[in-house]
Amino acid sequence: MKQIRFGTRIDNSLKQRRLKTIFKKLVPITIVLGLLIALAIFLTTLSGPSVINFIISGTSLNSDDGRVNILLLGMAGGTHDGATLTDTILVASYNLKSRKLHLISIPRDLWLPSLQIKANAAYQVGLTQKNGLIFSKTVMGNVIGLPIHYGLRVDFNGFVKIVDALGKIDVEVEREFDDYNYPITGKENDLCGFEEKEIDFSDEEAQKLHIQPGKREVFIAPDGKIATDSAEEDKGTKYFTCRYEHIHFNKGETSMGGDTALKFVRSRHGTNGENSDFARSARQGKVLQAIRNKVLSLETLTDPQKIGDLIQILGKSIDTDIAIKDIAELYKFSKNLGKTYSIVLDDSILFHPSSADYGGSYVLISQDDDFSIIHEYINKVFLEDEKDEATSSARPR
Repeated sequence: MKQIRFGTRIDNSLKQRRLKTIFKKLVPITIVLGLLIALAIFLTTLSGPSVINFIISGTSLNSDDGRVNILLLGMAGGTHDGATLTDTILVASYNLKSRKLHLISIPRDLWLPSLQIKANAAYQVGLTQKNGLIFSKTVMGNVIGLPIHYGLRVDFNGFVKIVDALGKIDVEVEREFDDYNYPITGKENDLCGFEEKEIDFSDEEAQKLHIQPGKREVFIAPDGKIATDSAEEDKGTKYFTCRYEHIHFNKGETSMGGDTALKFVRSRHGTNGENSDFARSARQGKVLQAIRNKVLSLETLTDPQKIGDLIQILGKSIDTDIAIKDIAELYKFSKNLGKTYSIVLDDSILFHPSSADYGGSYVLISQDDDFSIIHEYINKVFLEDEKDEATSSARPR
């Protein structure tokens, strides 16, 4: 930023007043967008109420049955396969009367019978119709039985830049773990020394390899052996080791930059019980809390360079139908938020069927095709949590 020197105290005073006026206009918008993006990236079960303090409360916002519902999506971005799959799916539902907020976490692997895809592919399918966000809002609204009024999608590359712009964040790692199969960005299609060839297998050759005879594309290893099962996830990590790296986290408070924070929340093959989507969502909550603390710190709010960087990053990394005028209004009414609750659609109401029935893919399915069980579950949680604080902890399972 160019430094301007003023010759008198009056000039300095005028400069300070002008800067304060500018910051008062920029800071609310920056904070709102920053926290919205943090939510969109991290599917959380541990978020604090101040995360949503800048999202909803004004009565002029769109709502149904006294609730404002916002869909928050996070995707990897980039040009590799699966770049537009939304591995983070979260709905923030705010009760305008009680001022209580519910954060509903939808598993990425939830099977959508009507579309024959997993939940994380809905945005991608919508993009083919040039309405990824609108399509996702409709689909996820049907899943949870609530109309979705607003939506926000952000890519992980934008998140990394946001954390780096803020400076490192301090995250409490609950337990030590390793992940030996963390994917390296940019190496998703690296053959790692293998060669892809089409070979016409005879009956005898096919029998030895336990495959069907005839022409097929296979990978040839550097030693000349045929890797016919390399497409399977567990075998793929074995054959294509150059696509993956080993990451490790120690227990305790850890200072994380953008890349490290992203690895912490995206890891899916961690040891010590950190290999489930539910453990992953808990880690995401911790990072979300750390981001909130940093965004709201005096260090950030008084740094014009950080504010400017955040505004620039946010503009390049999001897809949203939340208008700027709505953001300003959301900030204006933000101080009325009450308690925040988390609803996780987990194995208490979903189950994991045989992967063989779904093309070898890991999926979670509801006990019915229209998700009415999920609707009933969410409504029951709403009723329980809207009761007096003394009894609101009794969650249905």
